[in-house]
Amino acid sequence: MKNRMVNEFGEDKLLHFTTRKAVFYVVDYTERTYSTRSVEVLETYPTDIDSLIVHNPKPLDITTTIFKPQCFMDGEKELKQCECVMYLTADTPTSWVVFIEIKDCKPRNASVYHKEIKEKFIVNIDLFRNKEIIPQDKVVYAIASFPRKEKTNFHNHFIKATEWKQFREKHKIMIKGTNKITLKNKERII
Repeated sequence: MKNRMVNEFGEDKLLHFTTRKAVFYVVDYTERTYSTRSVEVLETYPTDIDSLIVHNPKPLDITTTIFKPQCFMDGEKELKQCECVMYLTADTPTSWVVFIEIKDCKPRNASVYHKEIKEKFIVNIDLFRNKEIIPQDKVVYAIASFPRKEKTNFHNHFIKATEWKQFREKHKIMIKGTNKITLKNKERII
């Protein structure tokens, strides 16, 4: 998958991070550092920012590709883009793919971003399908993380059951609002 992305978007628009750690963290420093730092994958617990926590109990060899600014262009127009995509380093047609969007905002502001995040996932996943980076019929995961909402269950506020079903059936996207995921095996995350 990495090579297909590089061929399509160019190495200069992507940043790749590979790990086998049992637990690792995806963070977005963009807002807090006024863009001097952006999305990062960390192998040690970050003490300066809340994160999306990824449990990798097998452990599997995982690559996360971070999308740099202006990675997805349509002529002169920049398309909406989520933060990154995570996948098995040695991906197969049946292995999972996870698109990730992180909003490091105050919990009371989270709902402002719900619609925008869903639109980003649809645009990005459709782009990957149209560019044949992922198959048209592949069901992929989309994780919306609001790390500052760590102590609340926000999934049901992020997406209603009927909308979740529509994402699954119409767009082939398993969408979830959470701050923790577990890479169960090569085909499934929870």
